[in-house]
Amino acid sequence: MTKQEIIALQNELGVTPDGIIGPNTRAAAAAKIQGSVSIAEAQAQSEKFGGVAGTTGLVYGSDAQPVSNNAPVESNDNETSSALTAAEQALKDAEEAAAKKIQDLLAQLNQQQTQYPPPGGVSGPAFETETQSYTPTLGDAQALFPYFPGNILNIILDSWVDSGSIDLAIAQGRASEDYAKTFPGIKREDGSLRMTEIQYLEVKDAMKDSLRNYNLNPDIFQNEIIDAIQGDVDIQEFQGRLQFGYEQLINNRDVVLEVYRAEYGMDLTEEALFAMFISPDIATSVLENQILVSQILAEAEVADITLGKSTVQDFISAGISQEQARGLFRETEQLSGLTGVAAQMGQDLSEEDIASGLAGLSPEQLGLIKSAEARSASQSAVQAGAATTQTGQVTGLIEE
Repeated sequence: MTKQEIIALQNELGVTPDGIIGPNTRAAAAAKIQGSVSIAEAQAQSEKFGGVAGTTGLVYGSDAQPVSNNAPVESNDNETSSALTAAEQALKDAEEAAAKKIQDLLAQLNQQQTQYPPPGGVSGPAFETETQSYTPTLGDAQALFPYFPGNILNIILDSWVDSGSIDLAIAQGRASEDYAKTFPGIKREDGSLRMTEIQYLEVKDAMKDSLRNYNLNPDIFQNEIIDAIQGDVDIQEFQGRLQFGYEQLINNRDVVLEVYRAEYGMDLTEEALFAMFISPDIATSVLENQILVSQILAEAEVADITLGKSTVQDFISAGISQEQARGLFRETEQLSGLTGVAAQMGQDLSEEDIASGLAGLSPEQLGLIKSAEARSASQSAVQAGAATTQTGQVTGLIEE
């Protein structure tokens, strides 16, 4: 310790700052330690002033030595011994005071622990912790599985509430028929998943986008998409197949389109042709539809009724078969005279309109048919017994 450091401590202790540690400085240091009010303060003061209180004799700073004139210095042995004894006693008193402070603080802490014992003591808590039960809600299930529809979420929620296990609840949801309908093709034959539900939806969306790139409606290719997933076809392979098929078909499109035009009377677009190439189901449906169109047109020709292709397509869309069309056309032929009655009423009613009305395709035309029938029946009642010519003109009683 240097002289300046000793002087700084002496200033803090309130003794003469002469840079020499003597009895007064030691006594002040001991008193500083004894005056601590807490364990932490006592430890801090001991670290700071303990070294001073524990010195003996006169201690000079490391950068200063006592002045010497080479003359022998006379010393009083009794005085030196007395000074040492006083310093040692002061240090001892300081240590005892610090120890007492520590003991008092420890005793106080022990008393507080005795006064406020922890619940249950050492063996454990005196009161059992209440177990808080958690009941999941539909909102919780929706937050965890936003990609599941409501019917599957309800299955998961019911199992979750009953079992308390979300893993078991998911397994129950995946084992349901609703899950199989929502995610067809996602499971292998052994019941394991080919991919997660999120991955499944992503693959389907990517395949639909690939079909849209060829101006095709992806909704009519659901079976083809499912078949691709079940065949473990990834999106890159799916896109490659589309590209290859399109190139092969378009290179020969003129020949293929001419075949459909000549054989089936069908004027197909490139998109329709490609759709039929991708999906055998679509090709079959188109061909069957074309055959049914021909059959219904043939029945109309037999009944001497002229039908447009749009009306025939309406018949097919309504699920009318060839046999049903034959019966409708017979009835239409029987009611063909209503066209003239409608003309008297200022209305246009063709045989095609009569056929559409009888088929239930047009409520307006059906209403007009009924009005014309009523008008015809009224005319027949008024003209009952009147003479008519070969052309049907009344020569006798007529309606005024």
